[in-house]
Amino acid sequence: MELLNQLFNMKKIAQSIAVALTLGIVTPSVCQLPNTNVYCFDMDKFGEQIDLKNCRFLTSFNPLGYNNQPQWINNNELYIAVQTPYDTSQTEIYSLSLLTNVLTQVTATRESEYSPTLAPDRKSISCIRVDATRAGTQRLWTYPLDRNDAGRDLLPLHQDIGYHCWLSDKKLALFIVNGNKNSLKLVNVEDQSSIQLSGGIGRSLGRMNDGKLAFVQKATADTWFIKSMDPNTYATEIIIQTLPSSEDFTLLPDGTFLMGSGSKVFSYKLGAPVKQWTEIADLTKFGVLNIKRLTINRDLDKIAIVSDNYRR
Repeated sequence: MELLNQLFNMKKIAQSIAVALTLGIVTPSVCQLPNTNVYCFDMDKFGEQIDLKNCRFLTSFNPLGYNNQPQWINNNELYIAVQTPYDTSQTEIYSLSLLTNVLTQVTATRESEYSPTLAPDRKSISCIRVDATRAGTQRLWTYPLDRNDAGRDLLPLHQDIGYHCWLSDKKLALFIVNGNKNSLKLVNVEDQSSIQLSGGIGRSLGRMNDGKLAFVQKATADTWFIKSMDPNTYATEIIIQTLPSSEDFTLLPDGTFLMGSGSKVFSYKLGAPVKQWTEIADLTKFGVLNIKRLTINRDLDKIAIVSDNYRR
């Protein structure tokens, strides 16, 4: 019982592993989740031109495992979801410090945690947690950054949550898992009231600078659009068609969207006279072959990119 209590005490189990990110080799094993890795590039933006340079391979501590869903906690620290080949039963949240090259395990529970996201108070994270007592049930939990407690269920009346996005300190956009009809739900955090909206959405959600939600609508199996939605009126508008088979984007404050396709990164600025994507970088020489998620830090000088490194 004492050991079980320790496992659930976040303050005790969250510990600095203190390994340089350039070190670490693991033995091959069968993984339940796909092998993905995280890279970081310095980013320069001059008007409409974006330049990516100085590649850093961040997940050499787990090169054959699952390293995904990176989110910036501050300008030099990333939280990611990790599953190692040694334990394919669950994922945990880890912190990567780009200043100190230190890896820190943030969660160590019986449950799997995914999609760490900095909360509006900047004192906690929210993340998806798979309920250990009810197989397959996914809930939204919150953990304090100082790890003073074991966290809590943020939305106990809601489940089957796949991804989430904070629109304000009181309103959340949720991707609800429902087979091939994944849907969008808006929830008020205070009273947990909600409204079910579009079905057939993609996993990428982002808050635009004007407070609107950006999301991917899968109109057909092959035709996907990035759309905006006003959280007050629920009015939607098509922004641009996605790159073929791509559903992950990141968004800059000036309305520039970035998406990946294969080894290339493309940009589109909201309101551009021609609705088309512009190639800004080819990352093949860095071993980035199949770009998935992208995320940019607050200072807009670093971008983290996930690649599964299997050419499609």
